[in-house]
Amino acid sequence: MKIGLTLGGGAARGSAHIGVLMELEALGIRPNLITGTSIGGMMGALLAMGLTVTEITTFFANLSVSSMFQLTKRTTPAVTGTQKIEKLLVETLNGRPTFADLQTPLAVVTTDLVTRQAVILDEGDLISAVLATIAIPLVFPPVERNGHVLVDGGLLNNTPFDVARARGATFVIAVDLTNTAPYGTPVPPDKSGTGMVERMLVRTQQGRTWQILSTVTDIITTQSFNARLAVSRPDVLLRPKLGTIGLFDFHRMEDGIAAGRTAVRDAGDQLSVIRNYTQN
Repeated sequence: MKIGLTLGGGAARGSAHIGVLMELEALGIRPNLITGTSIGGMMGALLAMGLTVTEITTFFANLSVSSMFQLTKRTTPAVTGTQKIEKLLVETLNGRPTFADLQTPLAVVTTDLVTRQAVILDEGDLISAVLATIAIPLVFPPVERNGHVLVDGGLLNNTPFDVARARGATFVIAVDLTNTAPYGTPVPPDKSGTGMVERMLVRTQQGRTWQILSTVTDIITTQSFNARLAVSRPDVLLRPKLGTIGLFDFHRMEDGIAAGRTAVRDAGDQLSVIRNYTQN
């Protein structure tokens, strides 16, 4: 059995991946290959490098709008640059590893603005690949790599379980992060940090205009995901109930972790085949 783990995109909602990893570890389930998009690609890179769940949790706890974002020059086609998050990744990974340095095979999905097609990255510099897959358009600038102009892969394949299957996984566990509260659900009071950029982004998402945009994005992403499900399906699909956790709500990490853990526990019967296999 070759276990593939797919981690979907969703920015701060990616804390749910930590809860999933905690429960899979408790079950003795370790992936033989990993695929991911956006925050899922970033978390997947940390896992593939051999970081423990505790170390990944510490990394995520250090993420915030203030720790990742900074205002850029007007000539930059984005709200923020990538210097801060790149520095954090270099420090966490002890340099600039390549895909060849990974303990577990990894593939991350990006979108090429020129060809308008998905580009799967699985070789070369790891950090630039992560920066490409998390490059939410207009939030982070595109990453130019090997002749491509790359942004967030969530535009085309937000939960790339089919990529894991195509790369030889015989049992695929996919984590989709679009199971959020319906439009109009009251958002809890903001308890984020006090940085200017953080206040701007976190409070913006509490407004009705942003909620409409976020809901529309989830609808489009879900429709694309459902189209892929009509062709093939992961063996286990985990859809943590994320409620009102917003894309920039990094301060709600514990809520996301709890949602991820619950999703795995609810899928216990489906995961039993792997547990029985690894025990035997």
